[in-house]
Formats: sequence, structure tokens, C-alpha cells
Amino acid sequence: MSNAVDLIAKAKAVMAGTDRAVRNHRFVAAVEAGQVDRSALQRFAGNQYQMWIGNSNDVTMARFADHPYRDVFLTPPEVEAGAARGFAALAAAFGMSADELDRFEPDAEAFGYAGYKAWLICYGSAAEMACSRALNLEAWGACCRRISAGLRDHYGCSADDTAFLDFFVDLEELEKQAAKVIDDDLAKGVEPRRIVRAARMIQDYEKMFWDAMARLSGI
Repeated sequence: MSNAVDLIAKAKAVMAGTDRAVRNHRFVAAVEAGQVDRSALQRFAGNQYQMWIGNSNDVTMARFADHPYRDVFLTPPEVEAGAARGFAALAAAFGMSADELDRFEPDAEAFGYAGYKAWLICYGSAAEMACSRALNLEAWGACCRRISAGLRDHYGCSADDTAFLDFFVDLEELEKQAAKVIDDDLAKGVEPRRIVRAARMIQDYEKMFWDAMARLSGI
């Protein structure tokens, strides 16, 4: 019988290649080294913002309002408010106004992540959401750490400018929290393969986002 610890280990093994590709992506490395222009940084901020506002807590709350571990996959209101301020600061550092950020037209390849996440919110189990979120955000946090450092070292950004990125750097507890949700859902009969699939696919879409950023930047 599957348990959360074994299932998380299996999911990590299945997505290991993609996980490495994300953490070592050429776009992330280029920003870290100060090798992209500000138009590329504007596209990064614009696409990220459109993905963020497209994943509201409202639908998640409607589906999982009574779930005992709902806080594992719900974004706290104060974090949402902080993210909005963080996006504004990040965009401003790249020369974008709040209106330009709001009106930004996202790239379809980059936006695929948000589309799949929305599908999970509507149709996935709590375990699928929790596992995919925890394992994906580990890689996303690693990318944020490198990009944040590059922005401060090479583009004149301050800690306030990179606050949105820095929020994702320390997410060690997410996996432990996700394990509780997974064990709960396994006991309810959720198929292990679906949980592993969700983790694999969200990481595939994460790589697609970075591939889109590289393509748009000519890297």
C-alpha cells in the first residue's frame, strides 16, 4: 500500500530530469549573469503577473472550503496582497507601469502552466494539488534565488524590487505539509498514479515557461 513518503519519492524520481532542466535553465543562468536585456525582464514580469492573477483562490476555496488541510494549497490573503505589491515593484524596476503590467499579453507557451494549474483546481484531488505544488515550488524557489541575485548584482534592483521572488526561496515545510494531504487522500482511494502524474506534468509546464522566456529572449 502506498504512503505519502514513498509516493513523493517516486514523483521526484519520475520528474528528476525535468527538475534538473528547470533548476539549470539557460534563461535563469543568463539573468543570473546579467546577460539579458530589460525587454526580456519585462516579458518575464508580464508573463508571471498574468499567470498569478489567473490562479485565484476563489475556485480553490469553493472546492475545498471544508478540507482539513486546505491551507496547504491556499495562498493566504496577506501573501496575495504582498505579491501584488511585489509585482508592481519588480515591474517598475524594469520600467513597466502598473497599467502596462495589467495589459500585458501573455505568451501561450508560458501561460500553459497556469492553464494546467487551473485544471487541477477544478478537477484534481487535494493530493494532486498539494504534491504538484510542493515539488514544483522547490524548483521555482531555486530559480527565484538565482534570478533575484542576478537582478541585484547586475540590474540595480533593491531587496524591495525582488521581494516577490525572495518570498519563494524558503519553502522547506511545504513537502511535509503536502504529505499529510496525500496520506489523507490515499486513504480515501485516490489513485497514486494520478498524484505522480500531476507532479510530473506541472514540472513539464514549468519547463515550458522557462523555454518560452528563452525563446522570446533569443537565448
